[in-house]
Amino acid sequence: MKDEINTDATSCNVGQDQLLRENALLRGDLLTIARRISHDLRTPLGGIIATSEMLKEVLAGNNPSSASLMVPILDSADGMARLIERVSFILKASANPISKRRMKMDEVVFRVLQRLEGKILRKHVTVSEPPSWPDINGISSWLEVIWWNLLANALHYGNDRIELGWREDKGGFCFWVCDNGGGVPAEKRDKLFQPFHSLHEPDAAQGLGLPIVQRLVELHGGGCGYEPRLEGGSCFHFTLPA
Repeated sequence: MKDEINTDATSCNVGQDQLLRENALLRGDLLTIARRISHDLRTPLGGIIATSEMLKEVLAGNNPSSASLMVPILDSADGMARLIERVSFILKASANPISKRRMKMDEVVFRVLQRLEGKILRKHVTVSEPPSWPDINGISSWLEVIWWNLLANALHYGNDRIELGWREDKGGFCFWVCDNGGGVPAEKRDKLFQPFHSLHEPDAAQGLGLPIVQRLVELHGGGCGYEPRLEGGSCFHFTLPA
Protein backbone atom coordinates (compact mmCIF):
# COMPACT_ATOMS: atom_id res chain seq x y z
CA MET A 1 0.00 0.00 0.00
CA LYS A 2 2.84 2.38 0.90
CA ASP A 3 4.55 1.69 -2.42
CA GLU A 4 1.32 2.44 -4.27
CA ILE A 5 0.97 5.77 -2.44
CA ASN A 6 4.56 6.71 -3.27
CA THR A 7 3.98 5.77 -6.91
CA ASP A 8 0.84 7.92 -7.08
CA ALA A 9 2.66 10.85 -5.48
CA THR A 10 5.52 10.54 -7.97
CA SER A 11 3.08 10.43 -10.88
CA CYS A 12 1.30 13.50 -9.51
CA ASN A 13 4.58 15.42 -9.22
CA VAL A 14 5.56 14.47 -12.78
CA GLY A 15 2.18 15.62 -14.05
CA GLN A 16 2.49 18.94 -12.23
CA ASP A 17 5.99 19.49 -13.59
CA GLN A 18 4.77 18.78 -17.11
CA LEU A 19 1.87 21.23 -16.71
CA LEU A 20 4.26 23.91 -15.43
CA ARG A 21 6.56 23.39 -18.41
CA GLU A 22 3.65 23.55 -20.86
CA ASN A 23 2.34 26.66 -19.12
CA ALA A 24 5.75 28.33 -19.41
CA LEU A 25 5.97 27.39 -23.09
CA LEU A 26 2.51 28.80 -23.81
CA ARG A 27 3.36 32.05 -22.02
CA GLY A 28 6.57 32.28 -24.02
CA ASP A 29 4.66 31.70 -27.25
CA LEU A 30 2.14 34.44 -26.37
CA LEU A 31 4.92 36.93 -25.62
CA THR A 32 6.67 36.03 -28.86
CA ILE A 33 3.47 36.50 -30.85
CA ALA A 34 2.83 39.83 -29.10
CA ARG A 35 6.30 41.09 -29.95
CA ARG A 36 6.13 39.90 -33.56
CA ILE A 37 2.69 41.45 -34.05
CA SER A 38 3.85 44.71 -32.53
CA HIS A 39 7.08 44.90 -34.55
CA ASP A 40 6.43 43.07 -37.83
CA LEU A 41 3.06 44.71 -38.47
CA ARG A 42 3.89 48.17 -37.16
CA THR A 43 6.93 48.54 -39.42
CA PRO A 44 5.17 48.15 -42.81
CA LEU A 45 2.15 50.03 -41.46
CA GLY A 46 4.41 52.93 -40.54
CA GLY A 47 5.65 52.98 -44.14
CA ILE A 48 2.08 53.08 -45.45
CA ILE A 49 1.19 55.97 -43.13
CA ALA A 50 4.33 57.97 -43.98
CA THR A 51 3.85 57.49 -47.73
CA SER A 52 0.15 58.34 -47.54
CA GLU A 53 0.85 61.55 -45.63
CA MET A 54 3.49 62.51 -48.19
CA LEU A 55 1.08 61.85 -51.08
CA LYS A 56 -1.58 63.89 -49.29
CA GLU A 57 0.79 66.87 -49.11
CA VAL A 58 1.74 66.51 -52.79
CA LEU A 59 -1.89 66.31 -53.85
CA ALA A 60 -2.77 69.28 -51.64
CA GLY A 61 -0.12 71.34 -53.39
CA ASN A 62 -1.20 70.39 -56.91
CA ASN A 63 -4.93 69.90 -56.52
CA PRO A 64 -6.33 70.56 -53.02
CA SER A 65 -9.61 68.79 -53.76
CA SER A 66 -7.75 65.54 -54.49
CA ALA A 67 -6.01 65.51 -51.10
CA SER A 68 -9.20 64.17 -49.51
CA LEU A 69 -8.70 60.93 -51.45
CA MET A 70 -5.97 59.99 -48.98
CA VAL A 71 -8.17 60.42 -45.89
CA PRO A 72 -9.76 56.92 -46.06
CA ILE A 73 -6.30 55.34 -46.35
CA LEU A 74 -4.98 57.25 -43.34
CA ASP A 75 -8.12 56.49 -41.32
CA SER A 76 -7.84 52.78 -42.14
CA ALA A 77 -4.14 52.76 -41.22
CA ASP A 78 -4.92 54.49 -37.95
CA GLY A 79 -7.58 51.89 -37.18
CA MET A 80 -5.14 49.10 -37.96
CA ALA A 81 -2.53 50.66 -35.66
CA ARG A 82 -5.04 50.74 -32.80
CA LEU A 83 -5.99 47.12 -33.50
CA ILE A 84 -2.34 46.03 -33.41
CA GLU A 85 -1.83 47.90 -30.14
CA ARG A 86 -4.85 46.26 -28.51
CA VAL A 87 -4.04 42.72 -29.65
CA SER A 88 -0.42 43.07 -28.54
CA PHE A 89 -1.50 44.51 -25.18
CA ILE A 90 -3.92 41.72 -24.31
CA LEU A 91 -1.44 39.01 -25.38
CA LYS A 92 1.25 40.48 -23.12
CA ALA A 93 -1.22 40.85 -20.25
CA SER A 94 -2.32 37.21 -20.57
CA ALA A 95 1.22 35.86 -20.86
CA ASN A 96 2.91 37.96 -18.21
CA PRO A 97 0.50 38.97 -15.39
CA ILE A 98 1.68 41.81 -13.16
CA SER A 99 1.54 41.59 -9.36
CA LYS A 100 -1.44 43.36 -7.82
CA ARG A 101 -1.01 46.11 -5.27
CA ARG A 102 -3.25 48.12 -2.98
CA MET A 103 -4.55 51.28 -4.66
CA LYS A 104 -7.28 53.88 -4.56
CA MET A 105 -9.94 53.39 -7.24
CA ASP A 106 -10.79 57.10 -7.24
CA GLU A 107 -7.29 57.88 -8.55
CA VAL A 108 -7.68 55.38 -11.40
CA VAL A 109 -11.09 56.80 -12.38
CA PHE A 110 -9.78 60.38 -12.15
CA ARG A 111 -6.94 59.65 -14.60
CA VAL A 112 -9.34 58.06 -17.10
CA LEU A 113 -11.78 60.98 -16.86
CA GLN A 114 -8.90 63.36 -17.50
CA ARG A 115 -7.98 61.47 -20.68
CA LEU A 116 -11.59 61.63 -21.88
CA GLU A 117 -12.27 65.20 -20.72
CA GLY A 118 -12.14 66.69 -24.21
CA LYS A 119 -14.66 64.23 -25.61
CA ILE A 120 -16.92 64.66 -22.56
CA LEU A 121 -16.96 68.44 -23.01
CA ARG A 122 -17.55 68.25 -26.76
CA LYS A 123 -20.56 65.99 -26.29
CA HIS A 124 -21.91 68.02 -23.33
CA VAL A 125 -22.14 64.89 -21.19
CA THR A 126 -22.67 65.02 -17.43
CA VAL A 127 -20.71 62.34 -15.56
CA SER A 128 -21.84 61.59 -11.99
CA GLU A 129 -19.66 59.80 -9.45
CA PRO A 130 -20.26 58.41 -5.95
CA PRO A 131 -19.00 60.52 -3.02
CA SER A 132 -16.20 58.01 -2.37
CA TRP A 133 -14.49 54.99 -3.93
CA PRO A 134 -13.04 51.92 -2.19
CA ASP A 135 -9.40 50.87 -2.00
CA ILE A 136 -8.83 47.73 -4.05
CA ASN A 137 -6.13 45.21 -4.95
CA GLY A 138 -5.38 45.51 -8.64
CA ILE A 139 -3.13 46.55 -11.49
CA SER A 140 -3.41 50.25 -12.22
CA SER A 141 -2.67 50.17 -15.95
CA TRP A 142 -5.15 47.34 -16.53
CA LEU A 143 -7.88 49.05 -14.50
CA GLU A 144 -7.38 52.22 -16.53
CA VAL A 145 -7.92 50.23 -19.73
CA ILE A 146 -11.11 48.71 -18.25
CA TRP A 147 -12.57 52.07 -17.19
CA TRP A 148 -11.47 53.79 -20.41
CA ASN A 149 -13.20 51.23 -22.63
CA LEU A 150 -16.43 51.28 -20.62
CA LEU A 151 -16.53 55.09 -20.47
CA ALA A 152 -15.63 55.49 -24.15
CA ASN A 153 -18.40 53.02 -24.98
CA ALA A 154 -20.91 55.02 -22.90
CA LEU A 155 -19.81 58.28 -24.56
CA HIS A 156 -20.23 56.77 -28.01
CA TYR A 157 -23.63 55.14 -27.52
CA GLY A 158 -25.14 57.23 -24.71
CA ASN A 159 -26.79 60.63 -24.78
CA ASP A 160 -26.02 63.29 -22.19
CA ARG A 161 -25.65 61.46 -18.87
CA ILE A 162 -23.24 58.83 -17.56
CA GLU A 163 -23.39 57.38 -14.06
CA LEU A 164 -20.43 55.75 -12.34
CA GLY A 165 -20.88 53.78 -9.16
CA TRP A 166 -19.97 50.85 -6.96
CA ARG A 167 -21.23 48.66 -4.13
CA GLU A 168 -19.91 45.87 -1.96
CA ASP A 169 -20.82 42.54 -3.52
CA LYS A 170 -20.30 39.03 -2.10
CA GLY A 171 -16.91 39.58 -0.52
CA GLY A 172 -15.79 41.95 -3.26
CA PHE A 173 -16.81 45.08 -5.12
CA CYS A 174 -19.09 45.66 -8.09
CA PHE A 175 -18.39 48.73 -10.28
CA TRP A 176 -20.59 50.07 -13.07
CA VAL A 177 -20.87 52.55 -15.92
CA CYS A 178 -24.43 53.39 -16.96
CA ASP A 179 -25.66 55.63 -19.79
CA ASN A 180 -29.01 56.89 -21.06
CA GLY A 181 -28.64 55.85 -24.69
CA GLY A 182 -30.72 53.47 -26.73
CA GLY A 183 -29.44 50.32 -25.03
CA VAL A 184 -28.31 47.08 -26.66
CA PRO A 185 -30.84 45.01 -28.64
CA ALA A 186 -31.73 41.76 -26.89
CA GLU A 187 -30.42 39.61 -29.75
CA LYS A 188 -26.93 41.17 -29.48
CA ARG A 189 -26.44 41.03 -25.72
CA ASP A 190 -25.01 37.52 -25.60
CA LYS A 191 -22.19 38.59 -27.96
CA LEU A 192 -21.07 41.70 -26.08
CA PHE A 193 -18.36 39.93 -24.05
CA GLN A 194 -17.39 37.22 -26.50
CA PRO A 195 -14.16 35.45 -25.56
CA PHE A 196 -11.13 36.85 -27.30
CA HIS A 197 -10.42 33.60 -29.12
CA SER A 198 -13.80 33.67 -30.92
CA LEU A 199 -13.30 37.06 -32.60
CA HIS A 200 -12.38 35.29 -35.85
CA GLU A 201 -15.90 33.94 -36.21
CA PRO A 202 -18.04 35.58 -38.93
CA ASP A 203 -20.76 36.69 -36.50
CA ALA A 204 -18.41 37.74 -33.69
CA ALA A 205 -18.46 41.22 -32.22
CA GLN A 206 -16.55 43.75 -34.32
CA GLY A 207 -15.08 45.81 -31.48
CA LEU A 208 -12.29 44.57 -29.22
CA GLY A 209 -13.03 46.90 -26.31
CA LEU A 210 -15.45 44.72 -24.35
CA PRO A 211 -13.61 41.41 -24.91
CA ILE A 212 -10.46 43.14 -23.63
CA VAL A 213 -12.39 44.41 -20.62
CA GLN A 214 -13.58 40.88 -19.94
CA ARG A 215 -10.09 39.41 -20.18
CA LEU A 216 -8.50 42.01 -17.89
CA VAL A 217 -11.28 41.63 -15.32
CA GLU A 218 -10.85 37.84 -15.40
CA LEU A 219 -7.10 38.25 -14.85
CA HIS A 220 -8.03 40.22 -11.72
CA GLY A 221 -10.16 37.28 -10.57
CA GLY A 222 -13.50 38.96 -11.29
CA GLY A 223 -16.27 38.98 -13.88
CA CYS A 224 -18.26 41.44 -15.95
CA GLY A 225 -21.68 41.76 -17.52
CA TYR A 226 -24.43 43.92 -18.99
CA GLU A 227 -27.90 44.93 -17.84
CA PRO A 228 -30.48 47.10 -19.63
CA ARG A 229 -31.83 50.05 -17.66
CA LEU A 230 -35.59 50.20 -17.08
CA GLU A 231 -35.62 53.90 -17.94
CA GLY A 232 -33.59 53.26 -21.10
CA GLY A 233 -29.89 52.90 -21.66
CA SER A 234 -27.16 50.45 -20.76
CA CYS A 235 -25.33 49.49 -17.60
CA PHE A 236 -22.00 47.65 -17.89
CA HIS A 237 -20.54 46.31 -14.66
CA PHE A 238 -17.52 44.37 -13.43
CA THR A 239 -16.58 42.80 -10.12
CA LEU A 240 -13.26 42.60 -8.30
CA PRO A 241 -12.50 40.38 -5.31
CA ALA A 242 -11.77 42.14 -2.04
